[in-house]
Amino acid sequence: MTTVKAEEKFVTVNGVKLRYLDWGTSGKPPLVCLHGHTGQAHIWDEFAEAMSPHYHVLAVDQRGHGGSQWASTGYARDRFVEDLASFVDALGLSKFVLAGLSMGGWHSLLYTPDHQDRVERIIIVDISPQPSPGWQERAASRPVTPLEFPSLDEAIAWMRQYNSLASDASLRKDAEDKMHQREDGKWTWKADSSLFNIPLPDQSDTKLWDRYWKAIDSITCPILEVRGAESGLVADETIEQMKQRGKQFTSVDIPDAGHVVTVDKPYEFIEATRSFLGVTA
Repeated sequence: MTTVKAEEKFVTVNGVKLRYLDWGTSGKPPLVCLHGHTGQAHIWDEFAEAMSPHYHVLAVDQRGHGGSQWASTGYARDRFVEDLASFVDALGLSKFVLAGLSMGGWHSLLYTPDHQDRVERIIIVDISPQPSPGWQERAASRPVTPLEFPSLDEAIAWMRQYNSLASDASLRKDAEDKMHQREDGKWTWKADSSLFNIPLPDQSDTKLWDRYWKAIDSITCPILEVRGAESGLVADETIEQMKQRGKQFTSVDIPDAGHVVTVDKPYEFIEATRSFLGVTA
């Protein structure tokens, strides 16, 4: 089947101009993809191209990320969820599939309970209602992220320290997609600088954890968790609890993948989701 290339588009919701990538396939069911914290929409490129013969894929740069506008109204979880609600309304999507990596998975879970008639199924990638204790310890001890680098190669070398699993080509593409070169020649992140070097509330906020668990309890459509086998963020015990509490919850692990599964093992991710999405090779 012929794949579709992405077209860059923009839409303004809640006073924030959002950039999104549109693999437009007329008449196909929509598949809306949400990236993780400080990420950007291109992490879905390989997945979107593979799914484009079967789905109309839309990958959003969420507020403050990628090519979207930095937001003066902040980055609380509910602001992102409101953006998602306004985005699908603006595009006239009555029914769709959601795919959310990391933070995008949280936003998918929070959106769906009040829109059960619109979300047909959900893929959440390496995320759960609460992180494993080991991940909390690692996050607390992680060094400060530099906000600028003398060169792209030095930025990639820094990224490699925390990702030994992605191919060189995949890691370079990720760096090129999430960074830009300033007029002074230095490289910096596209995401809002205020998003870096602060603890995510989801690491310790039990009220947020409760909201995510209530979402798992209430969502009636099928949910697939795709976990990076080397990530350590989602504990085995949490997976079992999600299976017990979820109405139609299944999971799959991707060997030799860390947290950002679509960057570490993009083609293995595609294969792991085909059956859930009803797509053959």
